[in-house]
Amino acid sequence: MEPVPASSIPPAAPAAPPPRLKLSNVVLYAILGITVVVVAALFGFILVSVVLLTNQLWDMGLVSLILALLFYLVFAGTHNRTIVMPLSAAFFVIGIGSFYGSIAVDPVSDVFNKLILMVLESIFVVIVLTAIWTMSRQSEEDRVRKSQRKVTP
Repeated sequence: MEPVPASSIPPAAPAAPPPRLKLSNVVLYAILGITVVVVAALFGFILVSVVLLTNQLWDMGLVSLILALLFYLVFAGTHNRTIVMPLSAAFFVIGIGSFYGSIAVDPVSDVFNKLILMVLESIFVVIVLTAIWTMSRQSEEDRVRKSQRKVTP
């Protein structure tokens, strides 16, 4: 048998990109409805079972940030900007507000500890907002590249 020259072998076809998860609006609204019920139950449980206001605010902030992360992960999979992204942003705002509130109304800590905690939380907020701003710029660049618009002078 004679060896086959490399130039006669056709190149392999490029691999197809993995399919993007597409959810219909009905499914996303169902997720929204289930979320409302679950969040109402969680926050109701926190408000009824926890006695101190600072603990209630801290627990609500923690639950809100976890839900914000979960909704952001759903957004990363679906790229749905109408339902999932606003939910993620709303839970982030509720979580951060609850953490600021729990620091502000804590009767046990002194002013210096409150100041340190608020500065640390503000640094966290700035990091998250910078990441969101960077991702939105990259998303806009991707949309422009995909639409192949030409920049008009």
